[in-house]
Amino acid sequence: MAGRLLDSRAAFLVAAPLALPLGYVAAMWPLYALAGVGVVILLLLAVLRVETLLLVLAAALPWEGLLAYPTESVSVVKILGVLLFGAWLVRALARSEPLRVSPALAWAAALGLAVGLSVLFAPDPAESVFDALRYALFITFFFLVLQLTHTLEDVRRMVRVVVLSSTLAAGWGLYGFIALNLERAAGPISDPNDFAYLMCCVLPLACYLFVEERRRRLLWSVCCLLLLAATLATLSRGALVGLSALAPWAIATRRVPVTGLLLGLAALFSVAAIAFALWAPLLQDRLELKSSAADKNVAGRQALWLGAMRMAGDRPLTGVGPGRFRIEARSYVRNNPLVIEKPVAHNSYLHVLAETGVFGLIAFVGFLASSWRLLGRGRRRAIAVGDRSGQRLATAMQASLLVAIVAGVFLSQQFTMPFWLIGALATVVAGVPQAVRVKLSPRGSPERATAAA
Repeated sequence: MAGRLLDSRAAFLVAAPLALPLGYVAAMWPLYALAGVGVVILLLLAVLRVETLLLVLAAALPWEGLLAYPTESVSVVKILGVLLFGAWLVRALARSEPLRVSPALAWAAALGLAVGLSVLFAPDPAESVFDALRYALFITFFFLVLQLTHTLEDVRRMVRVVVLSSTLAAGWGLYGFIALNLERAAGPISDPNDFAYLMCCVLPLACYLFVEERRRRLLWSVCCLLLLAATLATLSRGALVGLSALAPWAIATRRVPVTGLLLGLAALFSVAAIAFALWAPLLQDRLELKSSAADKNVAGRQALWLGAMRMAGDRPLTGVGPGRFRIEARSYVRNNPLVIEKPVAHNSYLHVLAETGVFGLIAFVGFLASSWRLLGRGRRRAIAVGDRSGQRLATAMQASLLVAIVAGVFLSQQFTMPFWLIGALATVVAGVPQAVRVKLSPRGSPERATAAA
């Protein structure tokens, strides 16, 4: 079968010329040889299995903090993203593949345009380039997920990879919190709040797998417990507020049965009870430190929010420029009891407004609203055809997006995976035949194609 990596003639033709130099390097420099093998595997995936390379990138995102190599600007995750985009582009042009677009993609493109204009009119454009590239990378990630994920089974495969990778990151964070005596769990992400945000957004997806895949229920139950424990160990109130929004939403919309809510509450209290039974002195110490700074944290967050609104008031159309909040905060943030060297707004929406202006905020909110509507359409479509699994998947992804949206009110998370991954998968959940398509000709010029499945 041509699609199998080990049986492919193309794989042999690519790998054979590399065997001799790798053998010599292995004898002289073993560590470099190991890195070389990894590079060869990635190149083979780029040539033969672009979809698998996408899964590798998705699995790497929860570990981005530890993968800032060789530098933070040129990290492993960014290299993977560039490699994946190049591989997809070559394949798309060679095969004249249809180009999938969706309403969410239009909003993402509008956000990219707003970011570009903000950079052009920034007081110092050079200081905005790095964060503008971060926007570009996540929009590109969204675009690639949209192009390379075709069916609901592809969506489930992506969900499994993200849940497993995030669970391993949760285990790493708990190890640092318990064994290394860190003040707050952070895992492979340096900021505990960013780590908590990822954990709580992935948790509904892990719960979906627990309900859906009965043969692997033990595995997914462990994942749910570790993700929940890691979220609690971060002591992030913003993440917990995001999780708490699930209960009233589930009850009001009847998306989750009462037994499911009771099971979730039982898991929460069980994890907390076990943690206090085993590590009571450690947790009490951490909670006392957190509570002693609670008033300052609240006052500091209010000062940052007001500072963001002052920035937007002075430059409402283009903002102060991507990445410049931490610089302009010296002039706009007043009466902050916390001395922070490089502050963020601690609010995704105000952060986007302050840095990219009102058009950037409209595009960002439009992107989220469009993703939510697509998931709702996918749920209604699954109900219409009697697809219980598809209905649960759409509900779980809406729950994850709800956590992301609510927690984003208290955390600056526009540069994290949940928004962009769920937005891309929402189009597939809504039904690929409903997406508008444009076919790329070998010369790269767009041609209209039918929207048939």
